[in-house]
Amino acid sequence: MLVQRARPRKLSEDSALPSPSALLCALGGQHVQGPVSRWARELTELHRRRREDARESVGTRRRRAELVERIDTWAALHLPCADPAVRVHHESLGEMIDRMAAVAEDAFHLLMHDDPGGERMHAAWTRLAELEIAYADLVRAIGDGRRRLPPGRTGASGAQ
Repeated sequence: MLVQRARPRKLSEDSALPSPSALLCALGGQHVQGPVSRWARELTELHRRRREDARESVGTRRRRAELVERIDTWAALHLPCADPAVRVHHESLGEMIDRMAAVAEDAFHLLMHDDPGGERMHAAWTRLAELEIAYADLVRAIGDGRRRLPPGRTGASGAQ
């Protein structure tokens, strides 16, 4: 359950989301400061486990859902509160980062195990770049008050 409290109208240093490049570093396994980066890194690890064992465990799905909810709760407590008339983003921040973690895990795995010039490699890294741009756009829109995140949700994220 999300806890509601008065939120700032603008992003501050304390409420800053990781930059797109810092988020990619976290998704790639680097230690980047901040809770969102730490949770993103863990989501990538959970997607790696799922790739290695196609029979994704209930525990892994549950942990992914917990991390998505933690990110969403953090966002509800730290990100600026937009005008209710502002358009709502189609997915929560946690769902978006979980989706990015799944794509990043695939891209980094291919980097180590596939043809660097191959079509699969190109497709995976193109998709990750598209998600990085979408994340950057969302962060900018939240900071400018042009977009708001949906109310918190519970349950597993849609990323496969």
